[in-house]
Amino acid sequence: MSKRQLIDEIRQYNTSVQPQFLAQFDEPALKQYLDHLESAQRKHVRIAGWVRKQPKLRLVS
Repeated sequence: MSKRQLIDEIRQYNTSVQPQFLAQFDEPALKQYLDHLESAQRKHVRIAGWVRKQPKLRLVS
């Protein structure tokens, strides 16, 4: 799915978000957010907030 398609899909769930704001994020981040919105829709959960997953840091010696 292209970045434009991801933004369009996200806006179907979150109509208040501006496309210019979403355009700042890369495709993996947009896909992760879309997955979150779809999951919440299936569970019929009202989303109070969303936190992006951070990559796990590893100690290198």
